[in-house]
Amino acid sequence: MTLERIKGPADVKALPPEQLQLLADEVRQRLIDVVSHTGGHIGAGLGVVELTVALCAAFDSPRDKIVWDVGHQGYPWKILTGRNDRLHTLRQRGGLSGFLRRDESEHDQFGAGHAGTGLSAAFGMATARDLKGEKYEVVAVVGDGAMTAGSPTRPSTTRATPGAISSSC
Repeated sequence: MTLERIKGPADVKALPPEQLQLLADEVRQRLIDVVSHTGGHIGAGLGVVELTVALCAAFDSPRDKIVWDVGHQGYPWKILTGRNDRLHTLRQRGGLSGFLRRDESEHDQFGAGHAGTGLSAAFGMATARDLKGEKYEVVAVVGDGAMTAGSPTRPSTTRATPGAISSSC
């Protein structure tokens, strides 16, 4: 199994491209197996499995900032960022949070809960990066529900340096 060898995004990045779909299939099955016992929002996570694998393969987390707008989209992220061995504790007392938490992993750049604030957070991170003259990518992963929340429109109406933020829906 490919998933057993993954301890973080660097391990995903090291895989040959032809193994990425196999990894995605294993992540999806792991998510189903665990969430069917612990409970939690499974649909959002299932919908971003391939995207999560691609983000790990294309970017360099935690140097690059991957900002998840919806916490329960982050379950596959937890699996691929060193928390797979504790996934069975998801939403359990003393276990992994049902949301993304900065104090849980250096790969969680933003304490995402529900949709609406991730794009603004990523815009702020990109602005801070540019002001400091630093070089790394900032990626916002937003779901369709976020676009009706109001706060995502703020960064889209603010003048930014071209390339300051990468977004993915």
